[in-house]
Amino acid sequence: MDVWYNVAKSIVRTYLMMFTDGFQVNGAENIISGPKIVVANHNYATDAFVVPFIFPEKLNFFVQSELFTLPILGRIMALADQIPVTIGQGKEALRIARERLAMGNTVVIFPEGHLNHGEALRRAGSGAAILAVQSGAPLLPMGIYVPDHFVKSIRGYFFNRDTLGSWQTHGRLFVSIGQPWLPQVTEIADRGYQSVRQITNHMMEQITQLMQQAQQMAQLKLK
Repeated sequence: MDVWYNVAKSIVRTYLMMFTDGFQVNGAENIISGPKIVVANHNYATDAFVVPFIFPEKLNFFVQSELFTLPILGRIMALADQIPVTIGQGKEALRIARERLAMGNTVVIFPEGHLNHGEALRRAGSGAAILAVQSGAPLLPMGIYVPDHFVKSIRGYFFNRDTLGSWQTHGRLFVSIGQPWLPQVTEIADRGYQSVRQITNHMMEQITQLMQQAQQMAQLKLK
């Protein structure tokens, strides 16, 4: 585990300790060793912070390239070998991800591409499905849930535009992990885009079900 990845983990650990009451995970037995592609919903800015503490190995996240321009934090993400994603240059991000998977690493993708702020899941991009087929690494779906009363929305001005971020400020976070699966290569070769879309839709159905399971966990815990 490299030093800069540990530095990044220390930063998010501090946030979790200050602003959350920890997290609860269901389905940890489904985490397999070796290269894999973790896919999850992305409701709030801080829900991703818990992911590095669920998996024992180093993770390579797909991260909006703009975030790498942030003072200090952006540099740390770059040194921690996270993967920048630039609009219109998705192939480059996939290339880097294939290299990391070939090295035995685990890649994390939020297929929605942007925060949904606790509303309906956005239409997912097909990058995760394509990456799974190209690399032969399985998809590992995960659902993340934070009760909305534990979250505060904060407006700001970054990257020369108005922004809205929703951040967990207290309470517990809940995660449900599904079983790993690998799309069939022949499906992609035979039907192209239609097959990629079908695989992506199936992936998002799994994530939705897991998110609902995580919500049920929260309801039982917070009764």
